[in-house]
Amino acid sequence: MSQEDIYLQSYPFTTAAAIIGFVDRKVSAVLTGGRAIIGVLRTFDQFGNLVIHDGVERLYLPKTKQYAESTTPQIYVIRGENLLMLGDLDIDKEDAAIEGWERLDYAKTYLEHKRLTNEAKEKNIIENDKLGNAGAVIADYYNFNLHGF
Repeated sequence: MSQEDIYLQSYPFTTAAAIIGFVDRKVSAVLTGGRAIIGVLRTFDQFGNLVIHDGVERLYLPKTKQYAESTTPQIYVIRGENLLMLGDLDIDKEDAAIEGWERLDYAKTYLEHKRLTNEAKEKNIIENDKLGNAGAVIADYYNFNLHGF
């Protein structure tokens, strides 16, 4: 850990500036739609928008312990409002999370992931309507609970 890292970690950032410690490191960005982008964070701005270089998209199907990964590294520009979580990756342990999982074809898995995501959205909308009819006040947060499939 460098002196710069120690200095930055001593200040509790509550803004997009908290991302500065991840620049030029391998990160995993989880988006609100359930997609995960893994690559090197190159830059960001005050709105939390990110640029990830050499990124690959990884899709997870947790119930069946299957995953798929895009084969062509790309540059991803991610809007801050679509970012759910960002974390740095230990390069040595990067694939430990998918150890024992079956790798699938990306194109087929993308369609399956999209179908499951849409089902989860519809289910949450129906549940929110039921609660709303019972008198509960429901905010529009169903987009953030898409990982329950």
